[in-house]
Amino acid sequence: MAKVKVRLYGVVRLKTGTACFETEAETLDGLQRQIPGVTPREAKDLIVLVNGKQAGRRYRFKTGDEVVLMSPAGGG
Repeated sequence: MAKVKVRLYGVVRLKTGTACFETEAETLDGLQRQIPGVTPREAKDLIVLVNGKQAGRRYRFKTGDEVVLMSPAGGG
């Protein structure tokens, strides 16, 4: 397991009531289950950046990674 810092933006930040948290996770699937107040199904729609770059679902975290989770933009 890797210790990662997670920053939240957009609607997901409002929903969780927190701007960031630290946790241990091995993969994105594992991390998605740890977002406070967000179901794994909701988490699958989030935009994910790891260390400033878009990351795929199979990315394996390394200790010290910074993960950004953002709600997709919407409106019209």
